[in-house]
Amino acid sequence: MKDAATKSPLQDAAVRLKPGNTGTYTNGKGLFFLRNIPPGRYRLTVTMIGYQPFTRSLDLGNEDSLRLDLFLQKEIRQIGEVSVRGKGAEERLMKNITLEPAALRTTVSTVNAVTIEQEGAVTLMDALHYVPGGLTETRGRKVKQFFSVRGQTYPYPTYSYDGIIQKEFYETASFINAGEIGEIRIDRSATALLKSLSPLSGVIDVVPRHFTKKSTEAIVSYGSLNTFNAGILHGNTTKKLDYSFGASFFGSDGPAGRNGRERVVNGHGMLGWKISDNLHTTLRIFYLGGMRQLVVPVAPAADKFRNRQEKYDPLSTLLVASKTEYKVSERLHGELQVNYARRNPKYFLEQVASGDLTTYREKDHELTLSHLNAWSLTPSNVLRFGVLYNHWLAPNGKRYYWGHRADVHTGSAVITDQQRLGKWLLDGGIRISQEYYKEWSAYAIEGSGKYFSGVEPVRHQWQPPVWQAMGGATFAPGSAVSLHASLAAGVVTPRKGALTADGTPPVNEKRVNLDVGVIRKCEDVGTLTVTLFHVSRIDAIDYSGETVVTDSGQVVELYKNTDKRSYGMEGEIRREILHGKWEVFANILLMRGEEKDSVWQKDDEIPVFIGNAGTTIHLKDFDASFFMNYTGPYKNDRFVSKTYLKEHGKAPLGDFFDLNLTAGYSLGQTARFRFFGEIHNILNRHYQTVAGWPDNGRLFRGGVKVKL
Repeated sequence: MKDAATKSPLQDAAVRLKPGNTGTYTNGKGLFFLRNIPPGRYRLTVTMIGYQPFTRSLDLGNEDSLRLDLFLQKEIRQIGEVSVRGKGAEERLMKNITLEPAALRTTVSTVNAVTIEQEGAVTLMDALHYVPGGLTETRGRKVKQFFSVRGQTYPYPTYSYDGIIQKEFYETASFINAGEIGEIRIDRSATALLKSLSPLSGVIDVVPRHFTKKSTEAIVSYGSLNTFNAGILHGNTTKKLDYSFGASFFGSDGPAGRNGRERVVNGHGMLGWKISDNLHTTLRIFYLGGMRQLVVPVAPAADKFRNRQEKYDPLSTLLVASKTEYKVSERLHGELQVNYARRNPKYFLEQVASGDLTTYREKDHELTLSHLNAWSLTPSNVLRFGVLYNHWLAPNGKRYYWGHRADVHTGSAVITDQQRLGKWLLDGGIRISQEYYKEWSAYAIEGSGKYFSGVEPVRHQWQPPVWQAMGGATFAPGSAVSLHASLAAGVVTPRKGALTADGTPPVNEKRVNLDVGVIRKCEDVGTLTVTLFHVSRIDAIDYSGETVVTDSGQVVELYKNTDKRSYGMEGEIRREILHGKWEVFANILLMRGEEKDSVWQKDDEIPVFIGNAGTTIHLKDFDASFFMNYTGPYKNDRFVSKTYLKEHGKAPLGDFFDLNLTAGYSLGQTARFRFFGEIHNILNRHYQTVAGWPDNGRLFRGGVKVKL
């Protein structure tokens, strides 16, 4: 962005892209960048004091990127020539090596920072609430919340942090402050090869905030249940360096009389260094600490869960992640990732009746090294390949298996290829992983493992390799419509230490996943996406509803193998009703799950329907967002008392409407102050997603956000 007369760069010009409200500002060189924008038709707006606002419709196809050369004239307030140059899907893969193949685009959801604020999300799990087909199970147990898609609850999706694989991230996800997140990418199809070690379980990639100009943000809020949230975030980008750092605090007393108090602090920092045009490195540090009590369940949960007080005090998680991106040539790019995680929470368990107290540390360490490369073999072909090494050490075990040492090394290799043939894009790839047990105690069942006593540790043994492969195709006959299809298959291994009711480990699950979808861009105002899917699970690993007690007194769930399948349709539409003022969206999941017990029968443990809808309105300084979720009925016997099961069968879950409203009023010429209020669960429904842990009902929150 330059002045047409002087040719000098224009700094702090505001650039906005609609729909989606993506935006940025030009830097000291007059440059701006908008990355990872999904294909579609958009409206670009540029504003700057002393210049006439400019608006233009732009088409971003499946393979397009835009280069905009803008010259602003003060006298006549006119924007000069705009040149557009297509770069192709190949260049997108070269610049973002972990980017999902084009065949998966109908099954990948993106939640950006603007949407997170509109939803009133406080944590990462809050920000996943309106993902198509998504379900968050809140149970208050050792892992507070689990997020799943398409009813696939074993294994749950894994997480990556800025594209860096995380193996033990579940509890951390419940407490990451949403204000620190720039974008979340959710792979619903469970075919991720480059961001996940867990075959066919999907991946949630959390991308931290990035600042293109010097900026400081602060937020403070207070609400029901004595819930308090505060945070501050600062960042900047210079010629060679970009950085950000911040801290946040979250506290809540939880439901009255049920041991739900939480006090959690986050601290994080990022430093990026552009060493040269061909070399860039980034270092991130994240820390989470505090205290969390585990909420005591109510009926119909079993007495063994209701008559105990549990907490983590302190919580302690340290994550250090680095990424070095390099360019050997225009045809060969690479990325080296190094990740270290240290978790050391202290667990307390008190039996209410006897007063007996048990306490121990659930510490573990994790080191991950990953090296990925993208090689443009021809102008129409990109080969991506890499290797990964992970070492996980839990000296005293973890969660339900505390008291049994785990020392595991994992190696993995991946290769994918994308080939363009006219209007077609063809994708394929395979990942192979193998584990080496230096020591594995109760996790590998030998001897009298049924009750986890007398277990002989496994030492210095290789486990059988597991694999995951996918192939896909994309056809784009024009700029308005694209067709996408993918087929994935692989092996899913049971959780280490998992047992069936007869005391033996469940066998590996074989899984096949098919997705067929279409994206239709609705003339300048929105996008329609429809996906059909089918998941076949042979020897599916599932919860049996039974439990055993370990030597250390932990209640451990038992599993079973059974054939399962699910199939259905996902649909999503986003539309701008009034440009810059009124936007709406809606998405649905229609699904049927079945399991085989001599014949195929309906699986009543997954909902048939999940639907979300929302609208956002901007009127001058006022904004309001209204969101709705409906989750259909399903059942489960997990954590349920045997007396209840005998009299009533599985506990009914789901079947609820959840309505939420967020409204704000902004002050200042550049909206520096935003005062907001929120109402969550307007209908005050105490619904359950896990038996015994009802929702807290209607909650209020209010606060202020300041931008400097």
